[in-house]
Amino acid sequence: NNNNNNNTEGFVRGTVLIDAQGFVDGIGPMSFLPAPLARAGIKVLQSVPLRNSANQMSYYNPETYATEDALKVGRLHCLRDGWEDGMLSFMQSGGFRPKEKVSQIDVPTLVLWGRQDGILEGKEFAQKFIDAMPNAELQWVEECGHVPHLEQPELTARYIADFLESDKMTPLGKSASVNPLFGNLLSFLN
Repeated sequence: NNNNNNNTEGFVRGTVLIDAQGFVDGIGPMSFLPAPLARAGIKVLQSVPLRNSANQMSYYNPETYATEDALKVGRLHCLRDGWEDGMLSFMQSGGFRPKEKVSQIDVPTLVLWGRQDGILEGKEFAQKFIDAMPNAELQWVEECGHVPHLEQPELTARYIADFLESDKMTPLGKSASVNPLFGNLLSFLN
């Protein structure tokens, strides 16, 4: 019955992936570590040196963006109550395994990727999304690392806006029109 309220077909009309991690399954041998060793590893994950290294690798222009504030924000989740226990549980579970699910995404998808991503190499990982997803298109963000929404926010917003306004996102039988809230975002960008 097409009028069934439980029918979710068409619920998600499109996706936008930004330097996404979708092809690294699990956490490897760390899932077999005894809890005390795993907890020691978790301490390393929240350490300033490791987070600072990731902070430096995240940006095309680390002098401007890999600031002390960015380091604090990047560590914030690690310092919350319960994070260590949650991370231990995640490690012991073997982590998540998204790789086989990526090809099931069949809606129009914009894959945005910072050309100079130092965390996930775009030539390898971005192309995997394009190869696995039948309705995906790749848009490189130039002079940009792993976080286009922070390092190139206006350009990233423009690419997303263009995608959302494209014919791919227009429902069949309807004319393209911009949602009033979305239109306000677009006027802000102009």
